[in-house]
Amino acid sequence: MFKKFTSKLPVIFCFLVACLFVVFASACSSGEKSKAESQKSTSSNKFSLYLKGDNLYMARYNNSEIIDLGPCTTNGSVMEKFSITPNSKDTDLFCSFSDYDGETYTLYTSTSKAPTKRTKVADKVTVHSILKNGDILYLSNKELFLYKKGKSITLFKEKEEMKYILSEAQDELLIVPDSSRNYGKDDLVNLYLIDIYTGNNTVYSDFNINSFDYSFDLDSICYFKDNTVYQLEDGNSKEIIKGIEKPYNSVTYSSDKVIYASKADEPTSLYRFDFNGNEELVSDTFVDFVEFKKKKDLLAYTETNSEGKIILKIVQNGETLGEYEDIEDIEGNDDMYRLQEALPSKSKYWYFFSEENKKLWRIALEGSTKGEIELVNENITRFSDFAYSQDSKAENDNLLYLAKIEGNDYYSLFLDKNIINENVGKYYSPAHLENNGTESYIIYTDTLSKTSYEDDNKTYHILENGKDTVIAKNVRDYTGYNQYVNKLEHTYFLTDYDESKGTGTLKQYLNGKLKDIDSDVKGFVKNNTSSFSTIFR
Repeated sequence: MFKKFTSKLPVIFCFLVACLFVVFASACSSGEKSKAESQKSTSSNKFSLYLKGDNLYMARYNNSEIIDLGPCTTNGSVMEKFSITPNSKDTDLFCSFSDYDGETYTLYTSTSKAPTKRTKVADKVTVHSILKNGDILYLSNKELFLYKKGKSITLFKEKEEMKYILSEAQDELLIVPDSSRNYGKDDLVNLYLIDIYTGNNTVYSDFNINSFDYSFDLDSICYFKDNTVYQLEDGNSKEIIKGIEKPYNSVTYSSDKVIYASKADEPTSLYRFDFNGNEELVSDTFVDFVEFKKKKDLLAYTETNSEGKIILKIVQNGETLGEYEDIEDIEGNDDMYRLQEALPSKSKYWYFFSEENKKLWRIALEGSTKGEIELVNENITRFSDFAYSQDSKAENDNLLYLAKIEGNDYYSLFLDKNIINENVGKYYSPAHLENNGTESYIIYTDTLSKTSYEDDNKTYHILENGKDTVIAKNVRDYTGYNQYVNKLEHTYFLTDYDESKGTGTLKQYLNGKLKDIDSDVKGFVKNNTSSFSTIFR
């Protein structure tokens, strides 16, 4: 059982943004965009692009019209990540390509009103970004260009391969070396901050690329080296904090301007440092950092209590909601309890899963039960939450998640304690909860027909008002216009994929039925509108 105690802690400021180097492969970010932002960014993308043979095709959502855009590949491979449309309702523009050889391509622009009338932008393009104003950034032959009003302007040229990060306002670029090269721990490189429309270029030399963070606006860029956090400012590196271990909030500290870390000579300490030189001791019996979230002023970490037990400590607005025992320490296990957290949007509960304890709990963040902990599920051997796949306009009191219950070799889909589907297969199956205040439903998949990790065969369901409806079976891939909001209406599915041929059948979900659209389809070209580089959050 849990035991609850109370104490006072300083106010903790935090802001949840993602900042690890990852390849961004879909139209929404890891730092998660709101539903309104998502809708805005895809509002002009009312079609899908797909490959059949060596030709590129457009499939419109509203009337299922198919348009042949012409040859697009020299080796028959499908381009999986591609910036197709700007994230603006006001620009009827999209990009397409030809001569794709697996690495480079010829880039074109068209309008959705006249898709076959293509304007050539450049040859030998390796990556591009179509901005919300219709301008295009692209890399070709290790040179970065801005394409504006039919002309290409050089922004940057480098001998080595590079990658760029675009600011949220789309007015600045951060140029970094290609992360595919293995840089040593102490290797230093040059980093460049470029104003896209003025051409101003700020160079930062002797930069440690192995441990750096940046805000979405690029107004704060930091890195960590030799127990010191540096912030880039006016072409120089400014010391912010010295004498610490690596920041525990290493994925957010640049945006937060707050760092949680242990001092190098105090390994059992947890301190809060800000960029103004202030420091505050949070815990002197610190064990491990779990998470903190600025929007809700929430902090979670573990420490050792006076009895030598490891406890989970939850702090909100500077006050401790509670200290919770039942966190076990396994001697010799570096991962210890392996705590995971999940906080759905508009939820009054914060969830925690302990792999060691095989339990899922939730802690009330408001109301008469504020600070109380409740056991949600137990005997869990595998857990994966969908907190960031829950869109809600109304208060949301439940968590959607996958779990393997001890003794089972398959996943079950849960909404808190309630089983949505007892068996969705042996492999990871995505799910989404939509709650607009007047109706609530769950879209999920099962992988019962999958035979291996390499096999990508799913069945799509919609669960609404207790009724589970199968939408599509034997699905290899899908793409749609606000498919979750529209309950998969007009969504295109690639089904019945033949591995020996490398093709499948294109179908569209219309008025509650799947309609055959095309055959011998190789795959979709996914709209990557919001991925402004090959490095992004």
